Amino acid sequence: MQYTLKQLRYLVAVADYGSISLAAHNLFISQPALSAAIAQLESSLGVPLLIRHHARGVSVTPAGRQLLARARGLLGHANELELLG
Repeated sequence: MQYTLKQLRYLVAVADYGSISLAAHNLFISQPALSAAIAQLESSLGVPLLIRHHARGVSVTPAGRQLLARARGLLGHANELELLG
């Protein structure tokens, strides 16, 4: 299982905005790049994290909700480490 903090940040943003395109806009990256990063994360973990609704945003799967809770904690710790350096 390989994933990056960036992929986790992207997942949190998509969940918070409820839309891949809106999250991409606010993250200042392209929508295809964000979609690819999330798809790679899902592939790495072996579970779908989002349900994509054509033109209506996304829903987080149960596995995605579990990961989001842990990802938020992990990202918080990562931010604390950055402040120490």
